[in-house]
Amino acid sequence: MNIVLIKGKNCKIDIKSQQQAIIKYAKANGLGIDETEVENSDKNVSLDERKEFKGFLRSLSPHDTILIYDLHTLSSDVGELLKIFDCFLRRSISVHVCLINTCIQDATPAYEIVEMLSKFRELNLSKGKEKSQGRPKGRMSKSKFDVFRPQIIDYLSEEKSVNEISRLLHVSRTSLKDYINSRGLKELVHAKISLLQNPKIQTITKTKNKKECSLIRE
Repeated sequence: MNIVLIKGKNCKIDIKSQQQAIIKYAKANGLGIDETEVENSDKNVSLDERKEFKGFLRSLSPHDTILIYDLHTLSSDVGELLKIFDCFLRRSISVHVCLINTCIQDATPAYEIVEMLSKFRELNLSKGKEKSQGRPKGRMSKSKFDVFRPQIIDYLSEEKSVNEISRLLHVSRTSLKDYINSRGLKELVHAKISLLQNPKIQTITKTKNKKECSLIRE
């Protein structure tokens, strides 16, 4: 079943605009629409307290397809998004993120999901700084450490400390620590490890044998 999920309380994009964008995406990708649901949780409410949304998750069946306008429909928090995607992938549920023309499904490599969450987090951080400092809108400023980003992520995945990484890269420990924190690289590495530890679901039979997603437990 193909289900459209609309964010009812979205300060920037109204319901009509979300619907139009999703319908346009669905037509372009040959996707029919069977149902439409509206997600009305307040953005300040934690995932554990979103009873209506968790009820929606419980109502889904294996191999359903979800279409959303953007990731904010699910959550604005990367940690919560990780839990939600884990819940989807455990049941072979595909998610189309129409704004960025992306589909997350069983076959999606973990690094692609991590990269998507990384860009989402950096965009949120950039917007937060613009709002607090009154800067013009734009992307997060470049850093001299950007060239080392893949290596830093690999080293963090190997559980190397900031001290060790700074010595290996011959850079300032303090500056490196600031970069890792500002880009949320440790959080992204944790997300990557978590995703890699959850093998892809191939059949409904395997789904029955997997541990149930904590978000849909009664």
